[in-house]
Amino acid sequence: MKRERTLTPSIFGGLVAGLLLAVLTFSQAAASIGLSIDSFRPLGGSFFSWRAGQARAALAISEQGSRVNSMAARRLGREALLYAPLAPRSLWLVGKSMEIEGQQAKARNAMLQAERISRRDGAVQLWLGADRLRAGEIASGLRHFDLMIRSDSDAANMVIPRMALIILAPEGRRHLSPYIRESNPWLSHLFQVAVTDLPRAAPMGQLLIERRKKAPDVANGRFIYSTLMTRLIAEGSYSTALQLYPLLPGANRSSLRNVSGEADGKLDQGYPPFVWAFSDGSAQGGEFVSVEGGGAGIDVFGSPGTVGVAAAKLLAVNPGDALYWQVADRASNLDGSATWVATCLAGASVKKKTESANMLSASVPQNKVLKMAMPAGCSLVRLDMRVAGGIGRDPTNLTISALKLARDTNAK
Repeated sequence: MKRERTLTPSIFGGLVAGLLLAVLTFSQAAASIGLSIDSFRPLGGSFFSWRAGQARAALAISEQGSRVNSMAARRLGREALLYAPLAPRSLWLVGKSMEIEGQQAKARNAMLQAERISRRDGAVQLWLGADRLRAGEIASGLRHFDLMIRSDSDAANMVIPRMALIILAPEGRRHLSPYIRESNPWLSHLFQVAVTDLPRAAPMGQLLIERRKKAPDVANGRFIYSTLMTRLIAEGSYSTALQLYPLLPGANRSSLRNVSGEADGKLDQGYPPFVWAFSDGSAQGGEFVSVEGGGAGIDVFGSPGTVGVAAAKLLAVNPGDALYWQVADRASNLDGSATWVATCLAGASVKKKTESANMLSASVPQNKVLKMAMPAGCSLVRLDMRVAGGIGRDPTNLTISALKLARDTNAK
């Protein structure tokens, strides 16, 4: 006759003590490799499936690999397998120990086994992604990184700077192109890192140009694309900037030559420096205003005792182009001035300039068409409105209307 066993206090106490000892052993193994575990869940497959800090832990072990870490990682992984045989993180630790010992093939096999259990483990995807990139398999590496970010959004801060570096190589851009779509949740983050942190802006511009379609309208896109255009011009990548501009969301190809400030009866809401940029300081500045006869004009000012650029814009010019405008209104100080300055940025006559007469001078008529030729032998011009405030109590002020860029009727 079998006796039914009862759970006596002493047996229960022994079980609890054994469980606590196992958890303590496990936590000490984790601590020995500098692994921060937020909580221990020794029951079931979730025991080793913490989320917070998992990608940081992966990088921590990767960056401080040694034989001591290898032994501790393997011990930790085997301990984890006892409690969570189907947890990918357990196999990840075993794989890391193999990697630290130089057994890359065995490490890869452990990671692939972990991925077969679950594709949603960030640390496993990070390892496999980096492994594929080292092998030159960019497409495969990107798939792993994509899975990692989608399964753990916190991992984006670690992975995306690495992904941004792929943009520098033409082959990398080709493989990254399928991910350049508005539905991609991490695309805005990638673009922001690329336009601010990459050593050159041109590869980012090429990534968008090579797609031969409109750039995606991503979150924070206004800042991203404005930063990109500003960097391209500052770095002298004029051809890339000219090709890219019409592809940007909300940009109009006509902005490359339009000086009126309007597009389709509305203010041109494109991206500086291909739309008018006004100084936002107290010394000089400007804004669009309505002018008599309809349309938009530009009103600029210069504070007394100051000299600077109140408004600026880049123009894609053709041979024989000239700038036309009228002086609608003005208020000057002693020694005040306001002049157009057109500087060649690209073409045979780089740095060549043309300059208008002082529009605050009484010798320059109001409400009459005025003209200034663009620099010859030039394909891209920076047009500045330079204002000197002169001597007085109030700012110098000038209102310009009827702006247009067209072929000079007197040009040969």
